[in-house]
Amino acid sequence: MILAITPNPALDVTYTVDDTRLHEVNRVREVRTEAGGKGVNVAKVLAQLGEPVTCAGPLGGPAGDELHRRLATTAGRPGTSDAAGTTPADTDSAHAPAQAADPLLRQGWTWIDGTTRRTLAVLDAGGATGLYEPGPQLSAAEVQQLLADVGALLTGAIPPIEAVTISGSLPGGMSGEDLATLIAAIREVGRPVLVDTSGPGLLTAARAGATVLKPNAEEAMEATGESTALDAARALCELGAGTVVCSLGGEGMLGLQRAEAGAPAGSAPADTASVDRTAATTVRAWRARLPQALDGNPTGAGDSVVAALASTVLLGRTDLPTALRRAVAVGASAVTRPVAGEIDLELIDQLEPTVTIEEI
Repeated sequence: MILAITPNPALDVTYTVDDTRLHEVNRVREVRTEAGGKGVNVAKVLAQLGEPVTCAGPLGGPAGDELHRRLATTAGRPGTSDAAGTTPADTDSAHAPAQAADPLLRQGWTWIDGTTRRTLAVLDAGGATGLYEPGPQLSAAEVQQLLADVGALLTGAIPPIEAVTISGSLPGGMSGEDLATLIAAIREVGRPVLVDTSGPGLLTAARAGATVLKPNAEEAMEATGESTALDAARALCELGAGTVVCSLGGEGMLGLQRAEAGAPAGSAPADTASVDRTAATTVRAWRARLPQALDGNPTGAGDSVVAALASTVLLGRTDLPTALRRAVAVGASAVTRPVAGEIDLELIDQLEPTVTIEEI
């Protein structure tokens, strides 16, 4: 099972209107509400790929209750709480989800006093306008409880947690030091961890020895100060990340990996917990792309890529070039879907053989 951590989940609300008019009454034709946040989207895609997954992170307030309820019935599969210290059943019966026999998607949230944020998208013929609420402010005790709950899931979940993803921004009250502590705790129990974040958190994750990092090109260049995506990804490897996969939008993606002596090309990520960061870093790099980019909605494509990487190279099931081919196809299929967290399995099978891989 994969543990998908969302530090700052959200309840996503989409309003569809004919034409958005500022400072006027706008009649909404359709309302769609979804459980959201980057890690939640990762979990949804993992479940569609047939991978068992547990969601974790801080959740609270009416929006948190609604997110929990909606996620519990995602794809017609009710969710169950796992062994974290503050599961819904421990706090309020209103949070208790329906039970199901061996569901693919489970929930193991840490319940907080604050309120989970909402994101509002107003969609018309010209595109979408986004309004994002600020996330909750976690207390020091809630941050410690979150770390404890993740630790409980890592050691007590059934089936056991084999790998971890951490996706998105940090909520107020949770620092970069807390992120480093979380990554270290995951590595100490021998689990690989993939981190998808931006800004200083990306550098923190690299220095903490994340097994895989998944920024986009702009995020990687901004965090490192490098002028190209390739140089930025290489810098993140040199800081301590085992593998860096950098999304290039319609141009595909780059994959860089520390080259271990005697290891096959692109083999499973190095054990970054034992990397000697004082030694010179030898890095191999590949580029993967489709013959032609697909048009559509790019929102959530990066989260789908994270799910594809988690189910392949993070678990050591494939080498990096093979994982890149899969990730490009999964991400492209997500572009054709109307909302984040959805993929097209038939399209993935059609696209995957057409992806080209070249070592650079």
